[in-house]
Amino acid sequence: MNATNIGIAITDSNDWTARALVRSIEMRGATPIPFRLSEMDSFAFNPPEINEMDIVIVRDVGAGAFEEVSFKFDLLRILAETIPVINTPESIRNAANKYYSLYLLKKAGIPVPETVVTGNSEVAMEILCEWGELVIKPIFGYKGIGIARFKSDSDLLGSNRRSIGEILAERGVAYLQEFIPITRDIRAFVVGDQVAGSIYRYARDGWITNLSHGGTPERCVLDSFQEGIAIKASDAIGTTFAGVDIAETDEGSVVLEINGTPSGRGVFEACGVDVTRDLVDYAISWVRGL
Repeated sequence: MNATNIGIAITDSNDWTARALVRSIEMRGATPIPFRLSEMDSFAFNPPEINEMDIVIVRDVGAGAFEEVSFKFDLLRILAETIPVINTPESIRNAANKYYSLYLLKKAGIPVPETVVTGNSEVAMEILCEWGELVIKPIFGYKGIGIARFKSDSDLLGSNRRSIGEILAERGVAYLQEFIPITRDIRAFVVGDQVAGSIYRYARDGWITNLSHGGTPERCVLDSFQEGIAIKASDAIGTTFAGVDIAETDEGSVVLEINGTPSGRGVFEACGVDVTRDLVDYAISWVRGL
């Protein structure tokens, strides 16, 4: 059989996961074809790369203005009409939308934190008083950017009201989630129907555990329940591979959110496991129908 050509949608050629994917593809005797969606604009309806690739792995779509990001997803949809694309643009959108992804997780019977979305500041204040403490996240957000924590306190009443009002003025709605008092969470990297690797992410200072915020990765061994909900969460969102974030609470483990274009760097640094090898094996098996 001819050698397999695997496209890699990237934004940064120096990104650890992008480079690891190239290495893993070459190690399997296949040919990596890195490309940027932003550079395919001259070939919107017939990208020439289609004829060169047997399958595409989406490492990253990249941030940008609404029309730019929408256009990139449209390009992925066009590619997906001809060749397999993993993750699919639909599943990446599902994962990126915290509100809709949480709906899919809850619908699948997966435990998630208490969550409310509202465009009413009075409702937000009532929820804050009821829960005592909460976080507000952007519905479309990444790397812990734009997350704010609020605590119910009579001395902070005016300040909280103003801050929540400002968030509503900027975003139109507020995505409220119960605050879970933890200094670490779990990132499980799922490929297909198995967990390829998992880590604890310890917050550097406070409660935001994202590695991009200085969080520290450490090796983690999931229990059977955590492994099960991670795999089930990825399936509910529709992803072939995913980073599933899990919090351990007094009532048990809950899925916080899911990343449809996860980095494999933290798992490698903490465990020495290169999850891109599992992903490439999966892609090659898909192409060859194994």
